[in-house]
Order: sequence, then C-alpha cells, then structure tokens
Amino acid sequence: MNFKLSETQKDMIRTLTAALPYLRKELGISQTDLAHKVGLSRQMISLIERKLNPMTWTQFLAIVFFFKSNNDFEKGKRAVAKKYPNIVEQLLLLEFDMNEYEKRSKKDDH
Repeated sequence: MNFKLSETQKDMIRTLTAALPYLRKELGISQTDLAHKVGLSRQMISLIERKLNPMTWTQFLAIVFFFKSNNDFEKGKRAVAKKYPNIVEQLLLLEFDMNEYEKRSKKDDH
C-alpha cells in the first residue's frame, strides 16, 4: 500500500532521522537491538541513520512507539539535550506532532 505523506509527516520523519543516532547512543541501544525490537534489519537502521535510505512512515511509527512505550523518549530527550540542544527542540516538536497525529487519528476513527 502506497500513500502520499503530508508535509507534517515528512517533517516528523526528517526530525526522527536526524535524531535517531543520538537517541539510540544516549540510551545505549545498539542498531541491532533497535532493529530487532522494531522488526527491521541492522543494515536498514544503519542506512536510515546515514540517510542512504529514507525512513518510511511505517518504520517511523515503529521506532517512535518503541521509544514511547519504553519511556525512553523522555529520558532520551533529556540526555540528548545536554549535547545537542537543536536536536531536542526538534524532538519536542516531533512529540507534539505525534500527539496531535494520534488525536486526529482517533477522531477520524469515530
């Protein structure tokens, strides 16, 4: 199934792509562990982090929900903030966008 992403979704993917290596490293999660948890290969995580393969919306959701479900997103934001404040600003926007997206999705389901 192929659908067109909104500009908001594209921005969210760009933000996570930029932040992913920092989040992962600050939380002590290897590419292999993350890949296993979200159903991807380590090679795919590496390609996404090096911006050699664009992240799909499905991959984006899997990664975000993994971090959120483990309460690592908050911990990761704080850890990353110490070294990369500009990335954290993007993560805060990403979290806001995800919350808004979830609200709209639930509203559309009713």
